[in-house]
Amino acid sequence: MRIRKGLSASVRVLAGALAVAVTVTACGGSGESASTASAGDIDRGATLRMAWTLAPGNLDPHQSGNYQVDFNYLSPVYDRLTVVVNGPEVEPMLAESWAYSPDGKSVDFTLRTDATFHDGTPVNAAAVVKSLNRARDPQQAKSAGTLAMVTDVQEIDDRTVRVIANRPAVDLPAVLSSTTAAIINPVALDSKVDLSVEMAGSGPYVPEQIRRGDRIVYKRYDGYWDPEAQKSETLEIIGIGDDNARLNAFRSGQIDVMLAKAGQTDDLEPLVAQSQFDMFAYPVAQFYAVQLDIGQPELQDPRVRRALNFAIDREGINAALLNGQCQPVYQPILEGVDGHNETVGEAYSYDPAKARRLLDEVGADDITLRLITVAGVSPQQEMATAIQAQLAEVGVKVELVPLPTSDAQLRMSEGGSALLNPRLAYPTPAQSLQTNYLTKLRFPTAPSQEFQDAVTKSFDPNIGDAERTELYSKASTIASTDAYDLFICGIPTQVAYTDKVVGADEGGQADFTGIVDPRYMGVTS
Repeated sequence: MRIRKGLSASVRVLAGALAVAVTVTACGGSGESASTASAGDIDRGATLRMAWTLAPGNLDPHQSGNYQVDFNYLSPVYDRLTVVVNGPEVEPMLAESWAYSPDGKSVDFTLRTDATFHDGTPVNAAAVVKSLNRARDPQQAKSAGTLAMVTDVQEIDDRTVRVIANRPAVDLPAVLSSTTAAIINPVALDSKVDLSVEMAGSGPYVPEQIRRGDRIVYKRYDGYWDPEAQKSETLEIIGIGDDNARLNAFRSGQIDVMLAKAGQTDDLEPLVAQSQFDMFAYPVAQFYAVQLDIGQPELQDPRVRRALNFAIDREGINAALLNGQCQPVYQPILEGVDGHNETVGEAYSYDPAKARRLLDEVGADDITLRLITVAGVSPQQEMATAIQAQLAEVGVKVELVPLPTSDAQLRMSEGGSALLNPRLAYPTPAQSLQTNYLTKLRFPTAPSQEFQDAVTKSFDPNIGDAERTELYSKASTIASTDAYDLFICGIPTQVAYTDKVVGADEGGQADFTGIVDPRYMGVTS
C-alpha cells in the first residue's frame, strides 16, 4: 500500500539562551507542501472540504475539555500568541517575537502591529491580557489547568505582554500555541457574548455557518496578515463520526481531506493505489490508554495496576481492530521521542497467569473498573468491549459507561473512574508528561513525588539537553513501572486527500498529536 510517512521525530527541546529574543517575524509554515504544486497553482477562489471524526460542540476555546477534539474547528477563527508548524516547531503568530527573563520564569511577547479581530478591533496587549487571564481562571475556563503554571499576565505597553510563571517555563511559548490559549475579542467578552455558540477571533477565517453537531463553513477574512494561512476562499469542516460514512464521502468526492483512522487502512488501499488519491502518516506520538485513577481504593497498590496491564492482549487488539496499524506501547514517551526508555522493552507482555498471581498476592478479588468511553466513537467502542472481556478472564469486572465527548474527560477527572481515550502528545515531552499526569483533568490522583520532581525539573532552562532527556526518561519509566495507565497502543495520525490538496502533509499539530491543522492547506486549480 502506498502511504507516505513522516520521519520518526525526536521531539525538540525548546531551550536555548533565555536572554535572547526569538526574532522570527513571518508566521510559521511555508504554506507549501513539498509534494504538491507551487503557489501559482493554488485556486484561491476554491472551497476546501475537510472531514473530521467529531462534530463541532462547545465553540468557546477556553471551555474545551479536550482541545484535541475542538482544535480543528477553532483554529481557523482564533489566533494565539504562537503556532506550532511542521516539525514540530514553535513559531510566531500574534507575537512576532519573545524574550525570556534571566531566571526563565517570565516571557515578554512583542505583538505584531497588523492583526485585528474580525470586527476591526486591534489585537493589542490589553486584549491579550484579558483573554489569557480568562483562559487561566478556573471559574471561567474548563481548560485553565493547561495554564496552571501562569501566575500573572501583564500589559507592559500596547505591544508587549509579560507572562509570569511559578517555575522556569522554557515550554511557555509552546503551551500558548494551543487553542486553549486562544485570544478572544475583548468586545465579545465585555458584551457577554455566548461563545459556546458564537465565535469572536482574529484568525484567517470568519464563520459563515455554524451547525453544531454537524459542520462549520468559514469564509476568508479579508486583510488577514498571513494570506498563506487562508489559501481557499471557503473552508468547510464536517464532523462525520461513522468511519464508513466518512470514507464514502471521500470516495465520492464530497470531501477533499479526511482523517483516516488506523482501522480504515485496508478500506483505503484501493483508493490510495490510484494516482488521484494520497495518504500521509505522521510520526506516532500519542497512544490509546485506559486512563486510571490511581487513588481509587482497589487500584492504589501498583501491583494491581501492573496486573491489569499483564491482562491485556495488545497484539490481539491491534490485529483484530486496528489492522496492525497501532503498535503496542508500555510507557508514555514513545519510540523516537526524547526520553523514550529502550530498557523498558515489552514491560507488559500478555500474561493472564501473571496477572492472576499478582492479584492473588495483593488479595484483590473484588475489583470493579468503571470504564468511561466516548459514545459513538470508533475504535474506542470496540476496544472497550475487548478490554472488558480480557479483564474478565483475570477476575476483574468492567462496567462500560458511554458518555458524550464533552462529558467523558470531565467525569473521569472527578475520580473513581477510568477512561479509554488517547493520551495526548505535545511539542515537548515535558508538556506531554505534565498535561497527562500532573493535571487533575486527566489524572485525578497525583502521581509520586519522584515523578513530579523529574517533570518539574525538566522545565528548567538552565540544565543541558542531556540532563533534560534523562529526566524525561526517568518520569516515563516511573509511569510505566508504577502502571499509571493501562497502556494499549500508539496511534498513527493519518490523513487521506485528493491530488488537488496542498499542505495535508504539513499539518503542524499532527506532528505530535492526532489532529491536523487546516491552516496552510489549499486546493490547486
